[in-house]
Amino acid sequence: MRPGHRFRFLLASSMLALLAACGGGGDDNVATTPPPTGASPNDSARQAAFATDFGAGLASLNSYGGLTNTAFLDNYDDAFLDAGYSKAQVRDALTQEAAALLLFSTQLSSFPAVKLSAVTINGCDAANVCTLTATLTNTDVDTTSVTFTSRLSFTGGKFRLLGDQKQT
Repeated sequence: MRPGHRFRFLLASSMLALLAACGGGGDDNVATTPPPTGASPNDSARQAAFATDFGAGLASLNSYGGLTNTAFLDNYDDAFLDAGYSKAQVRDALTQEAAALLLFSTQLSSFPAVKLSAVTINGCDAANVCTLTATLTNTDVDTTSVTFTSRLSFTGGKFRLLGDQKQT
């Protein structure tokens, strides 16, 4: 992988893994899986629904439709905060990326095509805060994988990214 692409992949992987969200636009690239019935964060069907929705959204972030998909933002808790980035800041950054894509080329997104795999959700506490561990794989030029861990909230029968809740 060329140095410029490696930097873009690492930056995008970090953002995608922990910060990806979208704002404005249509919802034609990501299908949202309705949450199954039941109210337990240990429900494997609810965990699979989150993995499907989040994975589909991440996979589409290399396109204008993915960057502007409002349904993808529902994978993020309103209290999301990770490394100083709030949900609103990430949404705004991706909205700007989508605008730049329209100005320059809809084929040159700075986000690589990634696939989410090996998703596990466990360690849920009494406040329904759980640990997400998953792997992102980019096969654009060569195969590069990054395993990440983040925190999830489980509210309203749905998992949502919560982040590390730290300002730095």
